[in-house]
Amino acid sequence: MTFSDGNIDVAIDDGVLNVFRHFRQTGRKLEKGGILLGQCYDNDSIVIKKASTPTKFDKSHRFNFFRDKRLAQLFIDYEFLNSNGKTIYLGEWHTHPEDCPTSSGTDVKMIKNQFNKNRINEDFLIMIIVGRKSFYVCYFDGKRIIQLNRSE
Repeated sequence: MTFSDGNIDVAIDDGVLNVFRHFRQTGRKLEKGGILLGQCYDNDSIVIKKASTPTKFDKSHRFNFFRDKRLAQLFIDYEFLNSNGKTIYLGEWHTHPEDCPTSSGTDVKMIKNQFNKNRINEDFLIMIIVGRKSFYVCYFDGKRIIQLNRSE
């Protein structure tokens, strides 16, 4: 599955989509989330190859999710080292209990904080919100959040 704004293409591997589908917030399930890892090609083509899964150390509620930073960093470091520095941290994902999700003020604040407080390899971060029927995919370039649309 690929998302684009005409300038940047973000492809999501099938294994990552399976993670999203497994944790989709149907019924009375709690919000879940994790981090996104992958590779960038020519600054305009991004492939998300891995998504961390929630752990028992994360805190989940119906309308919010807080991941354990220590375990997330271990996941990032492991994948980075085992790919000879090719697989990098690209952003965050989480679920929403709505069919077609949109970003909340909390979501916007989170992605901006991640961008400003973390050492990142690229000049953007991706955020994916997994809804019951569709995804909200965007990137933050340090100034604005740009929503991507599904393209095939």
